[in-house]
Amino acid sequence: MPTINKPPEPAPSLATGHNLDAATWADFLSRLRHDCVGPGVYDHCTADAIFIVQAKRIIYGIDTDYSDNRVLIDHCNEGEWFSPKEFWEDRDHDARVALNKAMQDWSSCQFMKADESDQWYVLGELQGHSVTGWHETWQYISAHFTKDAAEAFIRRKKHDYRRGMRVYVESQYYSWEFNAIKEAILNGTLIYTPER
Repeated sequence: MPTINKPPEPAPSLATGHNLDAATWADFLSRLRHDCVGPGVYDHCTADAIFIVQAKRIIYGIDTDYSDNRVLIDHCNEGEWFSPKEFWEDRDHDARVALNKAMQDWSSCQFMKADESDQWYVLGELQGHSVTGWHETWQYISAHFTKDAAEAFIRRKKHDYRRGMRVYVESQYYSWEFNAIKEAILNGTLIYTPER
């Protein structure tokens, strides 16, 4: 019978929710040193880094005169499409025939051969649908001392933020308390002492 090799279990880490002990402290210190005074600094260009987890957020309802971004919203079934092509590909044969007829009535051509502005117009005329402008922003979710901890948070919580998440690095240059504590950890002034 063949042996199935399982990947090795990851080492315990504060980034993945393990308890604070000598091993997880040493791991944290190594990652902090890498990200804040070691080679990781070159990835984000600041030694005073804090790793922010952000979630993508879409703001709807922007007047299309002030946004080049368009979205078609289906108010009955709560669907949304960010391009006419995406909507077209999501339709069955009968719905495509109806779109072609509506476009021929509007501009004498088939839906997918029309200008995109005409496509948006026809889509906006569909019963129970509307076309509106949108804008993408990134919303603060949490902050972490190390990049690994921020990435572990994303792996653990990405199902709650279906539009996407990212790690964004902020400079903490003027955050003197934060920097003093981080420096004390890095220079050994603040150390792990086991409970007695």
